[in-house]
Amino acid sequence: MKNYWRCCLILCTLSMTTLSAESYVSFQWGLAGSHSDVDVDVFNINYPTYCDTLLYPDPSDAPTDGACTPKQRQRSYAGLYKPGGGWFASLGYGRVFGSWRVEGIYERNQFKSAQDLLPLATSGDSAIDSKTNEWSQYALPNNSFNDQGTSIFAVNVLRDFELAPRWQAYVGAGFGVAFLDFHYGEQFLRKTVREGYLNVPFPVDWPTEAKLNAAGSLSAINEAVQQRALTYSFLAGVDMHIGQDLSLGLRITWRVIGDVEHDNALWTTIRSHAPVTADGRTPFVSNFVFKSWSHVTIGFVATRRIGGTTR
Repeated sequence: MKNYWRCCLILCTLSMTTLSAESYVSFQWGLAGSHSDVDVDVFNINYPTYCDTLLYPDPSDAPTDGACTPKQRQRSYAGLYKPGGGWFASLGYGRVFGSWRVEGIYERNQFKSAQDLLPLATSGDSAIDSKTNEWSQYALPNNSFNDQGTSIFAVNVLRDFELAPRWQAYVGAGFGVAFLDFHYGEQFLRKTVREGYLNVPFPVDWPTEAKLNAAGSLSAINEAVQQRALTYSFLAGVDMHIGQDLSLGLRITWRVIGDVEHDNALWTTIRSHAPVTADGRTPFVSNFVFKSWSHVTIGFVATRRIGGTTR
């Protein structure tokens, strides 16, 4: 955690160096859209349904050997989603060094919710892979992404190009830290008896009473994720000077958010009972790895020069 705060301090310091240089402040507002899907890997201790002791009238009847023996946490499946479009706003403070500029920014963006079907991974274990026959066709396994609000502290380095007396273009790159805050959810609903759950093929024979308890059951999680990640960006824009110290413009930014890891997330329910593993005691938790993803913003920029030479 200290490394992130040190990074923020360095970024702020860089943006305020060389007090003799001309400075400016800027405000930007616009639209944001996801440029890539977010790939999610899920790691947990997974057992076949028939291992669940809480499904049996007598828990001691549940098998404890074979596929039901204790396991290590492993990659169970993968998720994929694409956040909806959203908005963003940012404040910036920068300094001018001839045709170069260095600016520090604070940006806040908000994306719309998204819900997608889960492209389930296969583990190679037939007892686990057999679960694919259990899911209800009326509500296939899905994941959801809600309430993403991201705060970004970054430094941009820009190179200006004069196009005309009142017009100026620029390109640049940036680096910083993103603070993410969102909710991630998953749902797995099993077939009901009416949908044919009792006819689902299993690697072993297990009691009908236990199958009836499993039929129509739900496994779900809705986890609040608050994590930090490194971010970098490439940007380009054009400004029109409308006065000695004021300009209006348009800026496009392509931003990449680094990997985000979120560990020991407790599920809401497992097979419609308490969120525990097959032994009926151990909490059912997962580790999530949200792979690096990117988004694009396009916004209007107002810039006010506050020192040094004027145009």
